[in-house]
Amino acid sequence: MISLYINNLAGQNKVISPLGNSVTVNLNTPIVLDDHKNYHMRLLQANIVYCTPNVFQNVNNQLSYTFNGNNRTIVFNQGLFTIDDINRQIAIFTSETEGIPSLIELLPDTSTSKIYLVFNRANITVHCGATYSILPTLGFPASTGDISNGSSYPDYVISTNQANLNSIQNIYIKCDIVTGSYQNAQTSNIIASVIPNVLPYSTIQYVAQYPTRMNITSRNIGYITITLVDDSGKDIDLGTNNGTLSPELWSVLITISQDELMTHRTMNV
Repeated sequence: MISLYINNLAGQNKVISPLGNSVTVNLNTPIVLDDHKNYHMRLLQANIVYCTPNVFQNVNNQLSYTFNGNNRTIVFNQGLFTIDDINRQIAIFTSETEGIPSLIELLPDTSTSKIYLVFNRANITVHCGATYSILPTLGFPASTGDISNGSSYPDYVISTNQANLNSIQNIYIKCDIVTGSYQNAQTSNIIASVIPNVLPYSTIQYVAQYPTRMNITSRNIGYITITLVDDSGKDIDLGTNNGTLSPELWSVLITISQDELMTHRTMNV
C-alpha cells in the first residue's frame, strides 16, 4: 500500500490553483503500477477549513436603506457570514452613521429557516431590489421592492422565502487519476463527499468509516491532482477573496492499494 499526504501549502513540485482548492503534486519518483494487476485508491481522512463564502463581492454584499431622508448602503466584505456576523456589521455601521446601534436587526426563525427583519426606529425603508442586495439571500426576493415600517416601532416583517446562508451542502473531493463514481447521472472522479459540520472558519475533520474504493486509470503516475468542488461541481474559494489572499488550509490522506485476488478452490467429491 502506498500512502500520499497532500495539502495546499505552497511548496516545491506543487501547483496550487488561485482559489486554493486544487493542488497538483509532481512526484519526484513516479509511482509505477503493474500492468497486469488492478489497483484502487481510497481517501482515508481529510482536514478542511470551512470558509467557503456565502457573501460575494458585486453579487450579494450590500444592504441599502433610507432613514431620516438619508440613503445608506452597508457594504460587506466577501466571506462566510452567519446572521450574527451580519447583525454585527449593521450595528457598527448604523452606530457610526446614525448614532443608533442596531437600527435594523435580523432575527432567525429556526423552525422555518426564515428571517425577521426588525425595525427599531420609525420611518425606515429597506430596499430589497437594490443592486447587489444581500436581502434575497436572506429570503426577501428583489421583487419585494421596498419595505417600510412607517411610524410604528419596534416592528418587523418576516421573509417570504427561507434564508440561504448555507453556501454548500457537501464538499466533493476529486482526483484526476481515478474513475468509478457518479455525480447524479454523470460519471465522475469524486473520491469522497465531506459534509460541513462545524462553525465557519473551523476545521472539518473527516475520517472515512467505509472509504470508497476507486479504480485507478493510470499505471505510470508522475503527478496527482486533488480538487475540492461544491455540490454543482464548481471550484470553491478557500477564503482567497477571488484569489487575492492566501487560501485557508486543507489536507488529505489517500492510499493506493492492489486489489485483493479471490482464491477459487475446486474440490472433487
